[in-house]
Amino acid sequence: MRPYGVIETTLIPLDDALDRFELEAAHRPLVRQIALRAGIVGCEVKASYVKAIRIDGMHPLHVTHRGVEWFSSRVEAVSASGLTEGIRSKVNRAGTENWSVAFPKVVAAPTVVPADDAPVHDATAASAAPVAPVVGAAGEKAPRASAPVVPSPVVPTAVAPARSPRPVERDYGVCETCWQARTAAGSCGCDD
Repeated sequence: MRPYGVIETTLIPLDDALDRFELEAAHRPLVRQIALRAGIVGCEVKASYVKAIRIDGMHPLHVTHRGVEWFSSRVEAVSASGLTEGIRSKVNRAGTENWSVAFPKVVAAPTVVPADDAPVHDATAASAAPVAPVVGAAGEKAPRASAPVVPSPVVPTAVAPARSPRPVERDYGVCETCWQARTAAGSCGCDD
């Protein structure tokens, strides 16, 4: 039996698919963990995602640049990823609910290269910094070490475009014969 979603195609290993898709290296360990727990047997690279085929015949997972989609339940998404944050559900056009895991944000520390004539701060100077009292709201004093000020580079930020509100989900009923959701015109899968 061929897994769901596979017609006649040659599947490639996960790492090769992630290389071709150019997924960030920071996200690959999580994708490998999910693939191991979900039973991925091979992948196919599409234009906007990697289609990861499961051995159990369930719907293939889609690895995008934002996360991994098409889990059948929240429990499956949490158990495959090991994450509790960044799990969300969505309903597709057919009315089926599926779950996705968003990749955690990776924050890179800014690299500061001192100029030739700038003083270099070392760890011993920072650890020997004087302790200055900080007065709290209730008048309590708590010691806080003052750290040396290191200039950070200015990084331009992009402004995300405004998202349009989510369209209203409408329910047109279910066909009693084939149990598929009816379209706005009232048709279903058995009307063909």
